[in-house]
Amino acid sequence: MRTVIAGFGGMGIVHYLNTKLIEGIEVAGIVGSTVDDRKKAEEYGLSFFPSITEAFDAVRPDVIDITTPTFIHKEHILQALAAGCKAVICEKPLALSSDDARAVISAAEERDAVIIPAHVMRFTKEFKALKDVVDSAVFGKVLDASFSRISSMPKWTSGWLMDRSKSGLVPFDLHIHDLDMIFALFGKMDRVGSYKRKSTESNVDEYFHVSYIYDDFCVNAEAGWLRASVPFSASWRVIFEHGVVECKGNVMAYPEDGEPYELDTHYDVVVPTGINVPPTGWYYEELSAIYSYLGSGRKEPIIPYDDIVEELKILENL
Repeated sequence: MRTVIAGFGGMGIVHYLNTKLIEGIEVAGIVGSTVDDRKKAEEYGLSFFPSITEAFDAVRPDVIDITTPTFIHKEHILQALAAGCKAVICEKPLALSSDDARAVISAAEERDAVIIPAHVMRFTKEFKALKDVVDSAVFGKVLDASFSRISSMPKWTSGWLMDRSKSGLVPFDLHIHDLDMIFALFGKMDRVGSYKRKSTESNVDEYFHVSYIYDDFCVNAEAGWLRASVPFSASWRVIFEHGVVECKGNVMAYPEDGEPYELDTHYDVVVPTGINVPPTGWYYEELSAIYSYLGSGRKEPIIPYDDIVEELKILENL
C-alpha cells in the first residue's frame, strides 16, 4: 500500500517516522508548501510535491495522510477526494465545525471513499485497558469518571494555533482527545454543561471544565492552556461499583477486595516523535490499526462518522 503525507511539519514527521516502520506500507511522497518542507523531504530521501493533486497524479497512492494545520483540513480532504483517492487519513480534528465534517463525509461517501480521523487516544494501550474493564463490567457499573488534559500556554506555534477560526483553541486542540475517548467508552451523553475562563491578557478562552451527564453517571473533564511553567499532563480516573481504574502514566486497578495491580500497557514498538512529545508507541499503534483496517476491505468506518459529527457539535458550542 502506498501513501503520500500532506504536510511535513511536526505531525507530518511523526506520521512518517511511524508509517515507515509498518510492514507493507510505502511512503511514496510528501506534499508541502514551504522551502523547509522541501528540505526535510530531501533529507529523508522522499519525493516532494507542491500540491495534493500533483502528488496523486504522479504517484497514484492508495492513501493520502493529511497532517496540515487544522484550518485547511477540509480543503485538503476535498482535494484528495477530487483527485481520486479512495482512502484519506486526517489528523484530528477532521474539521472545525460539524457542518464541514458532514460535508467531507458526504463527499467521501459519494465517491465510495473512506475518511479516517486520526484520533490517536482510541488506539492506545492505556485506553484499550480501560475499555476492556468497562465492557467486561469486571468491577460492575460505572459510577463516575474524570479526565484532565493540561499544558502550559503554547509558545512554539507560528500564530495560527491562537486563532479560534484556525485552530478551535483548547476544545479542538486538547479536549477533543478526552471527548473522543468518552464517546468511545460511553456513547452519546444526555446533557452537556460547561464553564470556561477567558485569559486576562488576551481574548482566548484558556481553561474549560465540562460535565457530560448520562442516565446514571457523570463524566467531568478539564482542559486548559495555563499561564504557568507546568509540564503537559493527561490523566483519567473511572470509579466503578467495586473498584477504580486510574491512569497517571501507567494504568492501575484498585479492586474493592484484593491488592492494587497494574494493567498491561506495554508497547513493543516505541518511536521518537521529533516534537515536544516523548518517544511513544501511541502513533505506531494508531497508524498500524488504520492501515490494517484499510487493507481488510471492511466497509464500516473504523471510527463511526456519527461520533465525529456529534463530538464536533459539542466542541463548537463550548
